Amino acid sequence: MFQFLKNDKGAIFLIAIGLLFFVTTFVLAYCTSYEIQFRTYDGLEKLNVQATINLLGQILSDSVES
Repeated sequence: MFQFLKNDKGAIFLIAIGLLFFVTTFVLAYCTSYEIQFRTYDGLEKLNVQATINLLGQILSDSVES
């Protein structure tokens, strides 16, 4: 094992594997964060649309009663 690390190819291989692991982890964390943020904003939009529909329905029913 140590002879494998002594030559340049062995050390570069381990560094490349480590860098690949860290970059992949960072990209997955970033994508997950973006997806969670997107879902949050999408949920808020749906909630606001539903609240607007309810408010307009209430205004319409109040104006019909008057």
